[in-house]
Amino acid sequence: MQRRLWLLVGAASAVMILAVSATATTKVAGSKHGAALAAAPFSQAWANVPRTTAGRKAKEVLVFGGEQDPAGFNQLQATQSSFWAVVEGNTAVIRGAYLIDDKGQYHLDLASSVTATKSTLTITIRPDAYWNWGGKKSPVTNADVAYTWKQIVDPNNQAASTTGYDQISGYTLKGTKTIVFKWKPGKPFADYRDLFSFIYPSKALAGLDWNTLWAQCVCGTDGKPISDGPFMLTNFTKGQGVTLKSNPLYYGKKAGLKEIDFKLLTDTNSEIQAMRGGEVDAIFPSPQTALAELVHQSGLTYQSAPGFVLEHIDIQTGPQGHPLLKQLWMRQAIALAINRASLIKAIFSSYAPGQKPLNNLEYLIGPDSVGHFKKWNTAPRKALALLKAHCTGGPAQPTRGNTAIWTCNGQQASFRWFTTVGNQRRATSEAIFEQQLGAIGIKINPTFMPGPPVLFGKVLPSHDYDLAEYAAVFGSPDPSNQDATFTTGGGQNYTSYSNPKVDKLLNSAESDLNPTTRKAKFQQLDQMLADDLPQFPLYASPVILVHKSAVKGMEHSNTPVSGGPTWNAEEWHW
Repeated sequence: MQRRLWLLVGAASAVMILAVSATATTKVAGSKHGAALAAAPFSQAWANVPRTTAGRKAKEVLVFGGEQDPAGFNQLQATQSSFWAVVEGNTAVIRGAYLIDDKGQYHLDLASSVTATKSTLTITIRPDAYWNWGGKKSPVTNADVAYTWKQIVDPNNQAASTTGYDQISGYTLKGTKTIVFKWKPGKPFADYRDLFSFIYPSKALAGLDWNTLWAQCVCGTDGKPISDGPFMLTNFTKGQGVTLKSNPLYYGKKAGLKEIDFKLLTDTNSEIQAMRGGEVDAIFPSPQTALAELVHQSGLTYQSAPGFVLEHIDIQTGPQGHPLLKQLWMRQAIALAINRASLIKAIFSSYAPGQKPLNNLEYLIGPDSVGHFKKWNTAPRKALALLKAHCTGGPAQPTRGNTAIWTCNGQQASFRWFTTVGNQRRATSEAIFEQQLGAIGIKINPTFMPGPPVLFGKVLPSHDYDLAEYAAVFGSPDPSNQDATFTTGGGQNYTSYSNPKVDKLLNSAESDLNPTTRKAKFQQLDQMLADDLPQFPLYASPVILVHKSAVKGMEHSNTPVSGGPTWNAEEWHW
């Protein structure tokens, strides 16, 4: 799978339907087939939002501090795919076959049943699912599922990922609600629950360019908003915010709020002050030390828990990396020298208590996260013994401030260390690792660089680095998120790691439809990775949700594909 994301670091009366559509008119420029579709300006909605908490409560309106602009709302398209597009414009608006809850558990949602066999995948849409297109009601059908698949595998479209979808060879429609997909011979896709997490309204999009639709709205060909979720996206202005208004045609629980306004606040300090000053009712901030001042503030509920965000160290084993890193004993020495517990205490104790070292690369959280990497818990004397057996010139014992660096096979144990610039957590961790590794005679030479354009866009794909710390956001709880990372030649295998036994095990797990045997294979895989050390897990980055205690029903989700905090937005209420 290649579903990891790089992290810098969710029947009413006609009167109600018309009320929604009247405030949801969008601007349309150009022809139907090349329309520049845009939602109504955010300022129109924001002008009517009460500026006091009491006023918002009375009108059943909530203001959420949005940390980033969405790149667009077509989340399965490569250039529009982003976490905040899911948070603000997708999960609460456009539904998928399954919903993932705040515990990482899958639940049938838009689908009433899903069945996978070695030859077919059968999806049946629930009978009470309807589109609300500008106030007009129409059923969600199997034709919408077929349209979704065709757009993703269309070679003219820029899909964020075709994994799993490209293992389907065709389909058969049964009635208007059931679709039977046929797997390519011998190619069943075991992670089928993560397919069709987002199903498009086929009739409403007829003739539109899939690569550019929904860049400024979630709407049909006439520019009017469309939704089969609890809310409709009615207003959006880049650089300002997004407005969602309740959808009376939603098949689930009626939304407890009439409106949610995501006000853009890109600076964490601004988010904190807005929460303290009562200007916003909730935030979903990036982990920052400054959040400590909100932890115990009266009137606020502060939720923090590990998420599906893997903070780790890549160890380059290919020809462009340092030759010594090809040696298993050197990788073991590096792992044993690092004290992850002290790192986590230094970074998180004030604002994300309870964080612990991560000891599994396949299962980040939950009962399946078996501690295969515990054997590499800090033991600097063991690390030093490994180095003494292969090298010369280092310290006699672990020594703070040591300047004696080992030479091994004619190569100095001095490595390039790359990470992202402007991230205080990584600056802190680099300083700690430099001291810990230096104490046993290993030198690291840090370089801080911009994430997307440089580290993620150039350096990692080039394999031209030694050690790199960064985070990967898992798209779902499924362990197959890491397949492309550890498969020989995989698209995200930046470490150049290659193990034929791992390749064989991954290939088998990818098509194993038995949950028990599949899990056993991934656990065996993780044990092999713990033995080989192409990556060293540090921690699962915390997911933080802060909201006014008067707002009920908010439960953060640690899974990005589920919509983050908005996975259950219909449950929110004053």
